[in-house]
Amino acid sequence: MAIAGFEKALAAVQVENAAREFAQDILLTRERALAGSNLGFIELSSGRKGYWVYRRPNLVDKKRGFASGGSEAFQFISIPAYVISFSINGSPSASGIYILQHERIKSAQVKVSLQPVTGRVRIEHVR
Repeated sequence: MAIAGFEKALAAVQVENAAREFAQDILLTRERALAGSNLGFIELSSGRKGYWVYRRPNLVDKKRGFASGGSEAFQFISIPAYVISFSINGSPSASGIYILQHERIKSAQVKVSLQPVTGRVRIEHVR
């Protein structure tokens, strides 16, 4: 039982860390748009197992893949839009709740909420 509890706690921390990184990438893309560079965007993979951050069209700044089958295997189970970009006033092209889940321990889920108009990002555990 102790090992199962440890695995659940570890999975929760791993998913939260991945969600925080995703949120940071959203905020960085928004900051770039506010600074006058509205060409950057985030594209989520169609397989729901990662995303790319583009600094401008056709220039990948960062790729974040979620490993399959390992101890850090995640997937998005809720994707309101596969592309997130921002206007020069910081408004997102899409908003909603992105839910990231651990593949083996399904109860380890974190919501990343992207607010319309303001582009604010909030992270919370799914209960």
